[in-house]
Amino acid sequence: MQLNVIPNQSEAAETEYPSRNVMVADWKRKRLENAQYRVIGNHSAVKTCHWCKSKVTGKDGCYKETFYDVHAHKCLEMSPAITCNQRCLHCWRDTSVFSAGWVGPVDDPKEIIKGCIEARKELMMGFGGNDKVSREQFEDSLIPDHAAISLTGEPCMYPRLDEMVQSFFEDFNFRTVFLVTSGTVPESLKKMEKNVLPTNVYISLEATNPEQYKKLCIPVVENAWEKVNESLDILSQMNTRTLIRITAMKGMNMDNPKGFAEMIEKGRPKFVEVKSYMFIGKSRERMQIDNMASMDEVREFASEITDHCSYKVNDEIEASRIVQLKRI
Repeated sequence: MQLNVIPNQSEAAETEYPSRNVMVADWKRKRLENAQYRVIGNHSAVKTCHWCKSKVTGKDGCYKETFYDVHAHKCLEMSPAITCNQRCLHCWRDTSVFSAGWVGPVDDPKEIIKGCIEARKELMMGFGGNDKVSREQFEDSLIPDHAAISLTGEPCMYPRLDEMVQSFFEDFNFRTVFLVTSGTVPESLKKMEKNVLPTNVYISLEATNPEQYKKLCIPVVENAWEKVNESLDILSQMNTRTLIRITAMKGMNMDNPKGFAEMIEKGRPKFVEVKSYMFIGKSRERMQIDNMASMDEVREFASEITDHCSYKVNDEIEASRIVQLKRI
């Protein structure tokens, strides 16, 4: 289980780094904190997103609020695994820490959640002096009730993820818990089925075949495509709200709607989100602004997918360039 730390994406193929016994080196911690992340313990992180801040100030919340009735201003976006076993081209996160397996100590899930709640409260404090924010809304926002386990890295790499999901509900009285995974750790999903499942389980899907997958997602584990397909099989049997999220990248993966339809039928999620890639964050170092699909192009792509599977268009949010499909 080797942890690689590289300064940028372009050097990945040419440079090898020695293994480390810590997940987050000091330079990486400083970089994250400069980007308004807060590193919790040895391997977790929390940050407040644009939509949470928007909702606190009385503006619109994120599309998940519309689609799935979450409280955007009470959202705790975090990850228990800063590392990832993929280095996706479209990812807006910093992919300079990646690993084929877990490295270093494993922090207690309850302590991670406590640390994230405390750090988030500090990050939100600035809104207390904002004239545009009502005191009632501000104080309510300091008590999160929705967890988005999706901030960075691959959360399913965290060995105690099933305990963490249970702790959100039982120890901290969270109303909703969403998990987003690339599907590269199917054993984590199997383990979770025996415990408490998240409210939403997403598998992020960007490819329809192993060649395209390797090009776009750059996995650093063996048999990654097979693992993704195994996770889709598991998803099809999960007794919770299940989803597949397709990141539509213009000129890169929007040419095979039938292939995506076949993957969707394999996973049998309750919903599918077809969302445009957004030219933001670190992805700007790897992608072009022309890879960002317009809302009309997302609509057309989503409609083409429905032509080949048992799903229909159910909703959309133009501000997020997303179309939601629902199983018929």
